Amino acid sequence: MKIQSNAFRLTEPGQFEQATLIHDYDERDIIIRPTKASVCHADLRYYTGNRRPEALAKKLPMALFHEGIGIVEDSKHPNFIQGDKVVIVPNIPSYLRKQNFAPSPYQDNYDEHALFMGSGFDGICQDQLVVPGDNVVKVPDTLDEDVALLAELCSVSLFPINQLEHITTDNSPQVAIFGDGPVGYLAATALHYIYGIKQEQLLVFGAIAEKLAAFENFATTHLVFDYDFKQHRGVHTVFECAGGKFSESAINQAIDLIDRQGHIVLMGVTEDRVGINTRDVLEKGLTFSGSSRSTKREFEQLIDAFSNKQYQKALRKLIPDTYYDIYDTNDLKIALDDTTAHKGWKKTYLQYHWKND
Repeated sequence: MKIQSNAFRLTEPGQFEQATLIHDYDERDIIIRPTKASVCHADLRYYTGNRRPEALAKKLPMALFHEGIGIVEDSKHPNFIQGDKVVIVPNIPSYLRKQNFAPSPYQDNYDEHALFMGSGFDGICQDQLVVPGDNVVKVPDTLDEDVALLAELCSVSLFPINQLEHITTDNSPQVAIFGDGPVGYLAATALHYIYGIKQEQLLVFGAIAEKLAAFENFATTHLVFDYDFKQHRGVHTVFECAGGKFSESAINQAIDLIDRQGHIVLMGVTEDRVGINTRDVLEKGLTFSGSSRSTKREFEQLIDAFSNKQYQKALRKLIPDTYYDIYDTNDLKIALDDTTAHKGWKKTYLQYHWKND
């Protein structure tokens, strides 16, 4: 069965056009009418053209956005019925795709034949989204949609934590985060409210005192400029969440700080090569790991964790006061132009108004 979807696609940086997409609707699929979306920095990189020209040429035209919720309009999946509210898991592993692929030996988010919405595959900026029913998670009616919209963003912080054999040890009971921006904030809130790391054992290092103040209800904060990292003892795991031009300094400060046989998780993104102190990595026997995206497991974990009112309260620092109402491509352009011009902590939320609503 074929389903027709009205989409707003990015055709080139800064330009949207309305297009009609045709989707196959098969067994175990569901049709979702997206109602709300959240803008990610990855969306902005496509919109502003801040990607390599060959990547833009390969992936555009494309409907943006991978953070969103919607209502089930029809279902061929036994776990969903019309009217269910769901959060969309944007990574579609190869075993859920229409084609047949050899089983992947990797986790879903590293499956080389997986598709990711809004990254070379049309995202949720369309009125009839057809996805495998195994790629969504129900949103309870009791959960505020503003919070539910943060599920994908939060899931990216949960995934690397879930991969650790030990977050702390008896001899090294502390966890450290480098980065006082949203990535560091989400990692810190997850570690405290989901994994139970106590405030005195959760260290956050940053460069701006005003930003660090946001962490003070659940973490112990320090400015990086006046801290003696080499003298510290007790940290088993470090999450590097600074990224950009601060990646190199943050990684090397983490190497100085961490105990022997500790684990450094790289979460900050930089386009540049980074020089690190490999001698101390070897002498301390450190383990490094990277992390990208997440799996359905993290979404299920979060929908449950969001019932914690204190966690919700902490996350509200990222929730905007208002939504952008999206009726057409011009509304979408205004929303993304504003977001590009006023980057900050708070997310940009979009509320769709499709023609047949």
